Amino acid sequence: MTEGVSEKSGGRVGVIKKVIIALAVFLLVFPNIVSVILLVRQSEIQARVDYLAKEMANMKLGTYGDLGRIESGRLALLDAYPEMFAPDGMQDSLTAVADASENETTPNDNVAERLLPVSEDVSGGDVLTDDYVWSFSSSGEVGEAAHKVYLTFDDGPSDYTDDILDILDEYGVKATFFVVGKEKDSDIELYKRIVEEGHTLGMHSYSHVYSKIYASEENFTDDLDRISDLLLEATGVQPQFYRFPGGSSNAVSSLDMHRFINILDDRGITYFDWNVSSGDATNELLSADRIYRNSINGIENRSTSVILMHDSLVRPTTVQALPMIIEKILSMEDTVILPITSDTELIRHIE
Repeated sequence: MTEGVSEKSGGRVGVIKKVIIALAVFLLVFPNIVSVILLVRQSEIQARVDYLAKEMANMKLGTYGDLGRIESGRLALLDAYPEMFAPDGMQDSLTAVADASENETTPNDNVAERLLPVSEDVSGGDVLTDDYVWSFSSSGEVGEAAHKVYLTFDDGPSDYTDDILDILDEYGVKATFFVVGKEKDSDIELYKRIVEEGHTLGMHSYSHVYSKIYASEENFTDDLDRISDLLLEATGVQPQFYRFPGGSSNAVSSLDMHRFINILDDRGITYFDWNVSSGDATNELLSADRIYRNSINGIENRSTSVILMHDSLVRPTTVQALPMIIEKILSMEDTVILPITSDTELIRHIE
């Protein structure tokens, strides 16, 4: 009987040990599961905050105009990914529906022939200074052009950065990339390519997390140091230009933005906002044609147009629209496309 009691006691002890071990494992794993869930949720919330901040900045300036959001986003998605929606035998009819929703004409395919030849090699270190004069224009000299246009891309690098750079190279124009911090080898190579091909590499914060960046001057400075050091180490070039996440007129920061502007000023860093929005930061995926129309709107009425676009994996129609945008701008009289330099007219939402 004693042996039986002993066996039962031993069995209970074994069960208790297993329960304790299982509980310990659960307590170790559960926080990690919660952390992953919270990170995913934070990412979703941050994406929404980014959208609201940029839309608020544009609403303040009235620069969005008619974004032409397509009901439920279906036709915009169809325009970008027809193969996702069209079963066999229905592709033509669905494409016709999408085409019917856009009544405006598309740019002239032959405009690219009007490009001026590049007079000298734009690869290497020379293009990193403002002494080099870019002559990529449809007509006239850069210094005399009545309309200067700056194509700017936020949030990269992404899987589309190479495509964007290839398009820019095809048309012989230079742009400005306001990038965030990414440290994979492939991203480092994209930073290098941007610089080596003569484009302007600017900063758009390291983390792009509004709640952290704008929480304090110390946080902003730490983030600024991190992205500045990363780009300097990757390219050998000290970045001189900055674009605030959400713009300087964002509605997210609880602190006066002038406190962060002063930090940039003390370091000799120039910040740029935008006065033309492609509209590609909206929650809905706009069609390439709509992004094209938003981007060229009013260029002929301004001496300087800084166009906001995004280099992002979730913005494929921006890449699709880019050749149309470039061709249209290059077809305009007395108009040039340039990268941002220290000579560029400052476009800012607040001073």
